[in-house]
Amino acid sequence: MAEQNNLAQAKAVFDTLCRTLEKHEWHYEKDEEKMSINCKARGDDLPMDITVTVDAVRMVVILLSPIPFTINEEKRLDVAIAVSAINSLLVDGSFDYNVMSGDMAFRMTNSFIDSTIGEDVFTYMLFCSCQTIDEYNDKFLMLAKGMVTIEQFISTISD
Repeated sequence: MAEQNNLAQAKAVFDTLCRTLEKHEWHYEKDEEKMSINCKARGDDLPMDITVTVDAVRMVVILLSPIPFTINEEKRLDVAIAVSAINSLLVDGSFDYNVMSGDMAFRMTNSFIDSTIGEDVFTYMLFCSCQTIDEYNDKFLMLAKGMVTIEQFISTISD
């Protein structure tokens, strides 16, 4: 019975997510069975692919946006330092970084255990995530390509 209640609650959350995207005229693809959507956004520089999934088992909404490049091995330690520095500044969400593969993504989650998530929460998640990703993705790219040193990177975020 509890599983059915969780599934019904997750479905309601997913419906709210889709309604929010439609209200803001975002184009998206949805997978109702997986309760996930995929969409794209464009900031000042790099494109952003965004997946939002409603997890009925863990009762969370997970927004993931992979950073569209892989960090070369020689820059991975510098990027690890940069990710740590950025994450310490963020109020919501974080950059996930796999130092072994050089892959990075932005992640934001929100629980809906014994609660209802309204359109305002999804609006915040989407716009806050896009603003955060857009703020830092080009800085990570410049560091990864050797266009700035880690010291220069740190100085740009602590100004």
